[in-house]
Amino acid sequence: MTSTEVSFRILGPLEVVAGGVPVPVPQGKQRVVLAALLLRANRTVSIAELTEQLWDGPTHHGAPPDTGAPHDSRGTVQKHVMRLRQALSGTGVHIRTEPDGYRIELGPGQLDLDRSDALVHQGRRAAQLGDDLGASAALAEALQLWRAVPPLTDVASPALHRNEVPPLVERYLQALELRIDVDLRLGRHAELAEELIGLVRSHPLRERFWAQWMRALYATGRQGEALEAYREVTRLLADELGIDPGPELRAAHEQILRGTGPPDAPAPAAVLHDIRQLPVAPAGLVGRQHAIRQLTDLLGAAEDASAARLVVVAGPPGVGKSAVAVHAAHRLADRFPDGQLFADLGGHGDTPPQPPEETLARFLRALGMPPEGVPPRLDDAVAAYRSVTAGRRLLVVLDNANSPAQVRTLLPGASTCGVVVTSRHELAGLLVSPGGHRISLDMLDPGDARLLLHGIVGDERMAREPEAAGELIALCGGLPLALRVAAAHLVTRPHLPVAAYVEELRSDGPVATLRIPGDRQLGVAAALEASYVQLTAEQRHLLRLLGLVPDDRITPEAGAVLVEQPVAVVAAGLDQLAEAGLLQRRPGGGYRLHGLTRAFALLRQAQEDDPAEIHAARRRLPEAGEHPRGGLPRTALRRPTARQA
Repeated sequence: MTSTEVSFRILGPLEVVAGGVPVPVPQGKQRVVLAALLLRANRTVSIAELTEQLWDGPTHHGAPPDTGAPHDSRGTVQKHVMRLRQALSGTGVHIRTEPDGYRIELGPGQLDLDRSDALVHQGRRAAQLGDDLGASAALAEALQLWRAVPPLTDVASPALHRNEVPPLVERYLQALELRIDVDLRLGRHAELAEELIGLVRSHPLRERFWAQWMRALYATGRQGEALEAYREVTRLLADELGIDPGPELRAAHEQILRGTGPPDAPAPAAVLHDIRQLPVAPAGLVGRQHAIRQLTDLLGAAEDASAARLVVVAGPPGVGKSAVAVHAAHRLADRFPDGQLFADLGGHGDTPPQPPEETLARFLRALGMPPEGVPPRLDDAVAAYRSVTAGRRLLVVLDNANSPAQVRTLLPGASTCGVVVTSRHELAGLLVSPGGHRISLDMLDPGDARLLLHGIVGDERMAREPEAAGELIALCGGLPLALRVAAAHLVTRPHLPVAAYVEELRSDGPVATLRIPGDRQLGVAAALEASYVQLTAEQRHLLRLLGLVPDDRITPEAGAVLVEQPVAVVAAGLDQLAEAGLLQRRPGGGYRLHGLTRAFALLRQAQEDDPAEIHAARRRLPEAGEHPRGGLPRTALRRPTARQA
């Protein structure tokens, strides 16, 4: 039997068919391995990726005990691959062994996902050329290949269902939206009105389905039902997400109210460019209206050739950069009608930053390029990306960047596109080109901090203990992350007095205490640690010793006394810490250290530095004392307890 007679199906339960006869695939680990290989057909899947799919977690020096992976995970993966090869023997399909993984070799059309993608591309192209009948037929054929949504429910892998299945479902839904838009233009309103009832119930937060349903209802003479649908989705979005309907829903509503123009879908070009990757807009954003207005003003004049094309939103860890960027991007959506691309570049976290090749490939696929057409080389992918974005009005949001180089490869080539970058770093290199601007976020002032706490915890509870509320605000230092974590503690412990929680923070130290139990990544210490580990050993040492220096004395000269280094060397180190977002530059010169960053530095100092060295450093700064003006309890200067460490 030749391999071309074998087909693989992953758009539903996992199936292998050879010559029209099903090929049994053993339940359990072999199905997971096969699914992982098929999702990366003709590409190498590393041992590490297979291990994560099989045991839901990466390995460290063999296998961590909390993932359930065997000690010799590589050897166990090899055994599963061997058994899978045995199951597929006689089909002519090869699983190749690569230096650090495996690759399944498939020909054109052997995988149902590839056939579906090709048909969707054909449908998009037909719609672009005005052939709606051809587009509808191709898209309907592509969707018929999906036997179940979500797919792969018979593959027992939490990691696969968490990381791989949601993007597949999104591709299905985008193809379905496009097919409905084409059918609306073909006048198939009555059948679409019935089909869309189920879709808005199954996907209640997907605004496109609601807008399509409204147009179908209106076209069949059911104007009242269309307006009621708009009222229903407006209430739903407000209750669930705290947002208003988007531009497409508002446009459909206004069109129905006025009774103007055909109630059909947008023109083919708008359908092709309908990319909406933004995360949900954050609700309850306090104290950032000026920054949001500044960002929308800078990027909002899309038709103005002199308008900004790139805005960097910079600030220290936990200050709310991503929330500001996403909130503003939602406001700007109608200024960039060809869509919004979003990527978390992973600049600060437990895992390495996302390679630009992966982000570019994802962007190119979203922009309509079939997976097989994405260039494998970075230079070619960059060129393709700039060509595809030429002439489009796209908004690109690049979250959590750690260097200008990480961003440059992802900048569109067209001046009609806008880019928002968030970073803990200043990214001065991005501001050299014309059209580059930076917005720096600082801490919330006490009034806004109080509004944030009151909005989450409730006015009544905070008003019962105004002095304790003031102390809590002071301990959080205006850092939005710290305030939200504190508010989450109070909300989940409704009978805990605010004063008792403040005492808990003072006793154990705010850095160690301001975290969410069970979530290592959500807390002040984790946010600061992610920046700290990226510093050099010299920079970390300098930051730890700066915890001894009062804010009004942080200068290159004071740092030189502390570390016994030349002033020029320390000046460069302070500048690097400021660039990393761990020091703030003072307008009149010098630097300041946020109270929570100071507490973190002292905590790491007690863990890492020789007490004799710290004592000597204190003696070199006798006027600093025990930092009496830092606003933190003196317990923050003590060596950490075993629980804190």
